[in-house]
Amino acid sequence: MTQKIGLVVDSTCDLPRSFIDQHGIEIMPINMHLGTILKKDTRDPDETMEIYRRYVGQKDIEITTAPMSVKAIKDWFLDQLVLKYDRVLVITGSSTRSATFENASKASFMILSSYKEHRKAAGLDEQFAMRVMDSKTLFTGLAVTLYEAARVLKTQEDILFDKLRQHIENFSQNVRSFLIPQDLYFLRSRASQKGDKSVGWFSYQMGGMLDMKPILEAYHGETNAVAKVRGYENAVKKLFEMATDAIAAGLKTRVVCMSYGGNPEEVKDFPGYAEFMQAAQANKVDVLLSVMSTSAGVHVGPGAFSLAYCEK
Repeated sequence: MTQKIGLVVDSTCDLPRSFIDQHGIEIMPINMHLGTILKKDTRDPDETMEIYRRYVGQKDIEITTAPMSVKAIKDWFLDQLVLKYDRVLVITGSSTRSATFENASKASFMILSSYKEHRKAAGLDEQFAMRVMDSKTLFTGLAVTLYEAARVLKTQEDILFDKLRQHIENFSQNVRSFLIPQDLYFLRSRASQKGDKSVGWFSYQMGGMLDMKPILEAYHGETNAVAKVRGYENAVKKLFEMATDAIAAGLKTRVVCMSYGGNPEEVKDFPGYAEFMQAAQANKVDVLLSVMSTSAGVHVGPGAFSLAYCEK
């Protein structure tokens, strides 16, 4: 009998909501405290845009994020997912930036020791299994990883669960995710709370004086500046050129994921976008553009731009 495999990802995964719904991807929410307001990031595009308009750019509001608790993850799985799927692959953003991977891993032991009575009560005999994977990437890098998992499930419906897991773990090793902040203040003051030290005090001061924008790369769990460019638009154009070069060299899967801390339609007017899209279309590369998750945007600031792909 064919196993029903489900994909679960935390809400920092920058995929368009339409793609998430089309492929039945389950979203693990992230809790956000916006001053005294408590909200959940569930990748709802309308609510995301409202939070950007009202909260994200306000520097005088204390904003913090927290993953689902171990108990909340356990309850969610036992109430819903162990009955909906036979196998579940949970893919989280980098464990160096969030406790989601740790909490999901702890919850998995509790789930696997107590799922049987839930499935038996629902008349399900097939055993349940789940694995939790640290993608070691962020935002659009997580999106590229989920795109590949969804692609494999769609094209190889009879793939064994362990084979899918191993394929995605190997695939994730070559995912390169980039981010350009529009305002370094947010990386300096908020992202540093999550352990991101890629913009230190000196770089922050120099960046402000000279309008230097870093192109940051999240790769193998580490975040580093791979270039510094004067002016935000010039930095975005440089990143489009880097992506175009990567397309020419060949991608492991034909997709580039992009996200923006604001209205995604604004990206289409950025310098270098048209040329990049020509290269993508000529090479039959999918381009997915979405609003950046609010749980990401509150740490990197409004107007931040992220792009990712998987190189060969």
